[in-house]
Amino acid sequence: MKTDRSFFYRLRTATLLVLLLAVSLVTMLRVHPVVSLLSACSGALSLLLYGGRGELRALLRFCLPVGLLLILFNLAFNRNGVTVLFYIGDAAVTLESILYALFTAFAFCGAVLWFSFFCAFLDSDRVYRLFARFSKGLAVIFSLSLALVPKILEKYEEIKLQERAETDKKHRFTQNILQLSALFSWVLEDSFETAVSMKARGALLKEKRQTQKQKATVADILLWIISIACIALMFFSSPMLAEIYPKFREEAYFQNSISYLPLFLLYFSPVIFKIWEVTKWKFIARKI
Repeated sequence: MKTDRSFFYRLRTATLLVLLLAVSLVTMLRVHPVVSLLSACSGALSLLLYGGRGELRALLRFCLPVGLLLILFNLAFNRNGVTVLFYIGDAAVTLESILYALFTAFAFCGAVLWFSFFCAFLDSDRVYRLFARFSKGLAVIFSLSLALVPKILEKYEEIKLQERAETDKKHRFTQNILQLSALFSWVLEDSFETAVSMKARGALLKEKRQTQKQKATVADILLWIISIACIALMFFSSPMLAEIYPKFREEAYFQNSISYLPLFLLYFSPVIFKIWEVTKWKFIARKI
């Protein structure tokens, strides 16, 4: 996904990392119907609004089969729940097991979409500048690791397409070996070039260097508060503590619906910022 240099991109790097941490914890702490749906829908909408339509299609082609496998795996081994729908032989299939499998798949898809979305904003330079104050070696490793994963996936797709065009008559196993060999060679070459480039740029110099400090804005402070509030809600709010087992009670998730407001603001914060910025520029254009 091409980086959208909008207001959301101009947030502090620490704020973006806190948002990613909050979204990951809230999504993966427990299987919750409302949270799972919010995560998947907001992640897909954020990718669409910020220009990641092609990446969204590619991620969905990956998430849908894996999500289906998660559902089938849960149904095959999960016998919890008291609301029996039907039997497959002697095994009972319950409503609770189906819902648990379904919302687990939504949570998985949401997590994948959100990590992909934040990778476009948390580039290696920003992460390096943030962690370089504490440990330059750790900053280099962490920032390069974030950048290397999407580069490897992109390069692997290029190699696979090229191998298919050139070696259609070869055995599939031979093609896979050639693809992995070419990818491994590229990783070594890219790592060497990156190391030389980082050394030339003085990444690990001990001398102190002046860096531009980012000031915390009102948006940064609000997002920090919302992130902390959402993590706290997962441990102390009664709708968040509701369990699917032993019996699914939908009213338990809506006893105090106002508690979902911070979650909505957390998940849809990129969408809100995008709509606000587009509206602001349209208003300015009308004045001109």
